[in-house]
Amino acid sequence: MSALGWVVAGLVAVTLLTRIAGPAILGDRPLPELARRVVAVLAPALLAGLIVTELAGEHGEDLDVATAVGVVVAGAARLLRAPPLVAVALGAVATGGLRLVAGR
Repeated sequence: MSALGWVVAGLVAVTLLTRIAGPAILGDRPLPELARRVVAVLAPALLAGLIVTELAGEHGEDLDVATAVGVVVAGAARLLRAPPLVAVALGAVATGGLRLVAGR
């Protein structure tokens, strides 16, 4: 097995162990309040990091302004309580419009 295969196998094992350990240790008891607050803010922070990395590249050199504007428009539409499909459509229209104007 290659080194990559061992890394993947190790990650699978660690993921399984952590998913099994939580219910085994906690049982039916709820998470402590501090742990619930950390979990509540962890998912949005990870999602934001993934979006920024995907938009700008690992070192920020691949930023496409039209795509970034589309994501901002879609996010603003969601903040204004637009349905998800409408927000995505608005983001796509904004991105396409900018690319059309820029001639790309």
